[in-house]
Amino acid sequence: MMSLQALSLGCKVDVWRPQTGVVHSAFERAVNLLMDGEMWTVVGVARQDAPFGIRLAPGGRSVGLDVRTADGVHVKAGYVGIGKVVLDCRTASCWSPARWAQPASGLDARLSAMEHKATQRAWPESADMASDVAHALCESDAELAVVVRQTVGRGPGLTPSGDDVLVGILAVLTSGAAGPAGVRATSRLVRALTPVVASTSDVSRHLLTQAARGLPGRALHDLGKGLMEGVPDDVLADVLDLVLDTGCTSGADACVGLAAASRFLFLNPERLAA
Repeated sequence: MMSLQALSLGCKVDVWRPQTGVVHSAFERAVNLLMDGEMWTVVGVARQDAPFGIRLAPGGRSVGLDVRTADGVHVKAGYVGIGKVVLDCRTASCWSPARWAQPASGLDARLSAMEHKATQRAWPESADMASDVAHALCESDAELAVVVRQTVGRGPGLTPSGDDVLVGILAVLTSGAAGPAGVRATSRLVRALTPVVASTSDVSRHLLTQAARGLPGRALHDLGKGLMEGVPDDVLADVLDLVLDTGCTSGADACVGLAAASRFLFLNPERLAA
């Protein structure tokens, strides 16, 4: 048996309740576990926290874990057993997303600077998809459903670019910064997503359903929170780089969605006047 120490856990990872699951998929930098209908992800120390994430301590490994798809997972008393690997999570810290503040002045400029960097790395069609979804949030439920159906599963990647765009949009809508308007927009977008979310990949489907519950990954959460609060430029740049380094285009696609939703909620004269 190989024993590894966990550095941090997401707030939705319960390692104290006895439960069983299976390895869904194992990649070079992550192992996905199916646990009671949820997907947990084990990553190395260099990766970011997530509500359903287990991040290994320095000296642990995220590459080459001796596990395979369909290996059994057993959780009990702070330990997670995955095949022949045991993760000791008893002393791991816990990360949970925090509510975003109302946007500080200068949001438009901060969004523009982020978009300039993100669009250079995003899938070429992501900006149009993000814009279409944001505009559809001002239209009827039927029109929103059509746009969402055209977005889910669209584009390249294990998590298609359209799904990453929607994750970025949902991060803003569920953040609490927009109050009742964000709640209403989230409800409409989730209704549009529900009939079509099963058409995308398993990993992407879980990330979308988690984002719809206000549970994005830490890097995207911290980026959005920093954009709202107006943190110093160097701090914001560091967080942005973390997001952009996610996948080939995934992080950049999510940034494009985050920007579109922020403009819709906070910089849209028509919506604000409604």
